Amino acid sequence: MKHWMTTAAALLLALAGTAAAETPSADEILRAMRDMTVSQGNKDVLGKIRKGGVKVPFSLSARGETIAFQYKAGGAWKRFDVRIKSNSADLLTVVNNKATVMRPASYTQTIAGTDVCYEDLSLRFLYWKGGKVIENTAESRIKGRDCYIVEVPNPKPGVGQFSWVRLWVDKENGTSWQIDGHGPDGKLRKRFTINSVQKLSDDTWFFKQMVLEVRNPQNPERVLSRNYLEMDDLPDKK
Repeated sequence: MKHWMTTAAALLLALAGTAAAETPSADEILRAMRDMTVSQGNKDVLGKIRKGGVKVPFSLSARGETIAFQYKAGGAWKRFDVRIKSNSADLLTVVNNKATVMRPASYTQTIAGTDVCYEDLSLRFLYWKGGKVIENTAESRIKGRDCYIVEVPNPKPGVGQFSWVRLWVDKENGTSWQIDGHGPDGKLRKRFTINSVQKLSDDTWFFKQMVLEVRNPQNPERVLSRNYLEMDDLPDKK
């Protein structure tokens, strides 16, 4: 969920520069994206999840290799963590400061009247391996940016909501401008799109608004609902 121009983003530039005739692998591209999540040390941001008239306050806090998400439901704050490992990410439910590994069946549990689930917020699929890069096509450019298109299969079919995902990853700064999640039938189920980003005075980046669209399984061109993840303004570093 964090998209900073850091050492990890520079890795994407290096991959592109040193392999002008050779496209970096999907695993290398996703590894650079994952590294951006934990390369900036401590970070705390506030925001809200919005669906129609429903507004759910939430926070994200990064501490080393743990990202803590909290959201307010029924007047109380609830928490789950993403614990990042070298080759995977565990989702944990935290109650009274005690963390327990989340059951895979809970990954798709929606949050406080929205269509956003735990798997959506954690972007768990960034840790899947064995993907492929789609070579330059007319679809490689999105929002005016040149992107790698990465397709990654679910290593555990049946766990979670997607059988495979397709990501558009900016070749220059590592931002994933769009992520499409496909079901077992190959049809588009959800689309994540970054509408805007905010740049701080130290040249770091953070997304300002992300839109999550739920698509009709019978007609993926039809949007059933839209959910918005909107971050509060981050103060510029002096």
